Amino acid sequence: MIDVKGLKKAFHKHLVLKGIDETIKKGEKVVIIGPSGSGKSTFLRCLNRLEEATEGEIWFEGTNILDKKCDINRLRQKMGMVFQQFNLFAHLSVRENITLAPVKLGLMTQEQADKRAEELLERIGLLDKAESYPSQLSGGQQQRIAIVRALAMNPDVMLFDEPTSALDPEMVGEVLELMKQLAEDGMTMVVVTHEMGFAREVATRVLFMDEGQILEQAPPEYFFSNPQNPRLKDFLSKVL
Repeated sequence: MIDVKGLKKAFHKHLVLKGIDETIKKGEKVVIIGPSGSGKSTFLRCLNRLEEATEGEIWFEGTNILDKKCDINRLRQKMGMVFQQFNLFAHLSVRENITLAPVKLGLMTQEQADKRAEELLERIGLLDKAESYPSQLSGGQQQRIAIVRALAMNPDVMLFDEPTSALDPEMVGEVLELMKQLAEDGMTMVVVTHEMGFAREVATRVLFMDEGQILEQAPPEYFFSNPQNPRLKDFLSKVL
């Protein structure tokens, strides 16, 4: 589904990504961990060109998204993105937040989008909040609405950039629970997170990044029990 070749990203003279090669297959749940400043979020944001790569290729469903002729906005419709901050429109109700993009882009009629929004809200137990505004919701509720808003576009892959890092600890569980449900439903997911329990439980593969490179990757049962790279061993000794 996603094929990354020789990806480099520099900010001025500082090389943040140092030549990444990675393939993500349909249905995989890839969790990326590593210390702050290792390039995890930059890598994720390059996958849908929120950050422009300096060098390399990123193929998504057979299209090189770095090609000048690529219609990136059309491709982004197939790539749901969830950020640390919820980025909901404060002046719109929950329902309006969810239906805005599908209707504006002509993917659904208002009636179809409303129906889809209600189905998704019912699924996460927040249908009674459809007419509420973001400021009336808890952080955990807002983040679940942000996930649902991305799902309303029927994406092929979901990208999560530390989706629980801005939440109070007691709200983290409800967001991770929704992400687990998505994983069980077969959604292809790429997740940058500090939640090691989630990585163990949900990931099909865990990647460890440091200093702009992927230093090690393995299925979680091997990754956590038998790390090979000295830097990864040191990292896990501090976070587990």
